[in-house]
Amino acid sequence: MKRINFSLPGIHCLLEMTRESPQAREQDTWSEFRRHNVYFDGPHNDWRSAVAASDGYDAPTIFTKVLEATRAVVQGRAAYERDTVVFTERSYSHPLLAWLLYAASRSDLRLRVVDFGGALGSSYFQHRSALAHLAELKWCVVEQPHFVSAGRAEFEDQQLSFSDSLDEAIDRVKPTVVLLSGVLQYLQNPHEYLEDILSRGVKFILIDRTAAQSDVAAAPFVQHVPAWIYSASYPVWFLNADEMQSSFAKHDYEVVDRFQPTGTFGFVTPPPLQELKRWGIGVTPAPRQHEWPYVGWFLEKLEI
Repeated sequence: MKRINFSLPGIHCLLEMTRESPQAREQDTWSEFRRHNVYFDGPHNDWRSAVAASDGYDAPTIFTKVLEATRAVVQGRAAYERDTVVFTERSYSHPLLAWLLYAASRSDLRLRVVDFGGALGSSYFQHRSALAHLAELKWCVVEQPHFVSAGRAEFEDQQLSFSDSLDEAIDRVKPTVVLLSGVLQYLQNPHEYLEDILSRGVKFILIDRTAAQSDVAAAPFVQHVPAWIYSASYPVWFLNADEMQSSFAKHDYEVVDRFQPTGTFGFVTPPPLQELKRWGIGVTPAPRQHEWPYVGWFLEKLEI
């Protein structure tokens, strides 16, 4: 690439001359983007092929990073963590917090949460300061056995507990709310888990940060995480929101609120390519760029 600077009265310009083709430039841009951002390959034909094309959820680096990040929060070195990334300034998921407080207000300011797939208490630690005034707060995380062992050893107390069994968690906590935050899309059979949870008849279900769209068939992808977070890849679903809402209705749950959490789930077109698209210069068509917003629901069990 050759750069030429030239100036005229009141004008200063920089010209870039390159022999690189638009296709090569686009490829270089995507490669750089993928080194620094989460991205997705797919769709795959089925879940099994997505598993075969990925490292899987059991990569040791994932658990290690979650543990380190949670320790930083508990020790006061970070405000909260999300997906192993630590944040130094406190922030809340406002729809999640609003509906947790609503559920508590319907139960004499007592909030009992079963947090399915809640890591080592990510949502609990992020929001506990805003829930501290409640008359009662019980929060049980349901997770994989090695997460549960670490959670019980380092973080469990009178408010926060851990279990590797949904049955045990519900029996122990008798929840006001079952929380599903950013978890359904990572399960091999998400609709089976959703149907099971809905069949329990818990008064409130709060579904947050879920990759789902209406009028688009569910499909499995592979999610790639860049090295600056942790180097890993694993299968993930882009779900169909209409199918999920049919399940809600089947189990007599009313959709009190459907909301859009902050962020998107999927490709975000790199700024250089956004500029090319704006000028109508050939960029790979949209089917390769899966930009799905997160969706969330707050559900209340109807009285029959």
